[in-house]
Amino acid sequence: MSVERLAQLKAMLAEEPGDLFLRYAIALELKREGNMEQAISDLETMLHEHPDHIASYYQLAIMLADLGRTDDAIAVCKAGSLRCLVTGDRKARAELMELQNGLEE
Repeated sequence: MSVERLAQLKAMLAEEPGDLFLRYAIALELKREGNMEQAISDLETMLHEHPDHIASYYQLAIMLADLGRTDDAIAVCKAGSLRCLVTGDRKARAELMELQNGLEE
């Protein structure tokens, strides 16, 4: 089912290449399939191109932490927290800071 869902998401993205939600959903689907490296790469690319896509910071940090890349995950949390100050997203900032604190313990 997951392969089918990924194919559907990619087909939708082909029709709407600028849709950030679809790109984000594809990365999460890749994670579910166990293709963490591609999911990480996709989220990193998306954040490079669209640094205000706040949800991507949290998911990227989680994926990096899952792979034992704790320092990288903490750096992503910090970058996301700073971006939240720019966008005014206090809830997401609190979540990123909580994740960062957990990773630093």
